[in-house]
Amino acid sequence: MSDDRPVHADHRVQHRYPADVRFCALCGGEMRPREVLPDRKRFKVCARCGFVDFPSPKLVAGCLVVERGNVLLLKRGIEPALGRWTFPGGYVDLGEHPKDAAVREVAEEVYMGVRAGDLLGVYFAPSNPIAVIVVYLAEPGSNPPSVSDEATEVGYYEASAIPWDDLAFDTTRQALSDWVARERSRGS
Repeated sequence: MSDDRPVHADHRVQHRYPADVRFCALCGGEMRPREVLPDRKRFKVCARCGFVDFPSPKLVAGCLVVERGNVLLLKRGIEPALGRWTFPGGYVDLGEHPKDAAVREVAEEVYMGVRAGDLLGVYFAPSNPIAVIVVYLAEPGSNPPSVSDEATEVGYYEASAIPWDDLAFDTTRQALSDWVARERSRGS
């Protein structure tokens, strides 16, 4: 009998992909590193059906919700980076537009509707090659942010009060640094 209860993804396990892939997702055959043409790069190839596992980063989308010159941050209530600060964001579902995913993640993490606007940037950290994050600027809706299982604290921060030493990810730092530089250039 199978266990159909909901689960939280164990990010330690998720980060074992693609290095620890041993069996084909299509037929269950053994995966072996082989040179793949035309680029001659080495990828894992199924010895049974020939499926090639071309690993690529997952797409993440987030919003920098800005109100009166302050940015919304949340303290993470889940791993990875439990207890550290970031902005709302998460994985983009297959077939979902990144902007829609960013808005959905704000609603899921801080129970707040927002209107996503311009793209702030696309961020990547070699220290975590598993994800690439697309960050949009957003305006808050009428309801204030609140805590959830994913966000144990929420609040708006001016640039000088951002907890730089306690940020969750390198990409969080990159996006917030771009936002601060953008705000400073608009103010001068």
